[in-house]
Amino acid sequence: MSGDAANPTLLLVTGNPGKLAEARRLAGRPLEAVDLDLPEIQSLDLEETLRAKAATAFAAVGRPLVVEETGLELAAMNGFPGPLVRWMLEAIGAEGIARAARALGDGRARAVCLLGWTDGEQVVVGRGETAGELVLPARGERGFGWDPVFRPDGETRTYGELADREKDALSHRGRAWRDLLSRLEFVPLLPGERPEKGTGNN
Repeated sequence: MSGDAANPTLLLVTGNPGKLAEARRLAGRPLEAVDLDLPEIQSLDLEETLRAKAATAFAAVGRPLVVEETGLELAAMNGFPGPLVRWMLEAIGAEGIARAARALGDGRARAVCLLGWTDGEQVVVGRGETAGELVLPARGERGFGWDPVFRPDGETRTYGELADREKDALSHRGRAWRDLLSRLEFVPLLPGERPEKGTGNN
């Protein structure tokens, strides 16, 4: 692993430039990326999907890495689509998701992000959640995906209207990165070394 002992380089599996940009702000250490075409199991269990992705990615790359799973849980749909939001977003877009939720009488939603670091033997999981509401019309040019229709609780602005630092402080992804890094406690992680058992394992 490159970087130094106190600040090792992380490898993130993503082909999404928005996620990569946020990760590079949030990781607080050198971060590389690899774009892998990974099959995803069709499950509403975010952690089950994350762990399957982590195992497949490690088998392909053969070095410690981080994978991400993100879900958007709509109150009006009893938590659906969750981790399947990617396909809903591709099918009807961000405003379509907001419109569907509001047509059912409840625009409340919860954004959830799980990050999994694996060395092939264990998976360390960081979790972040942000409650909010889906709004119409879409607002803001920042961010990506459903950011312009998601207004986090306590804010008058959507993710798409927040400056990077503001979004990072309260977003599901920002919280997940802070949780993951606190669990990893890199002191240090060098080739051949692993976190002590009982430290940050989920």
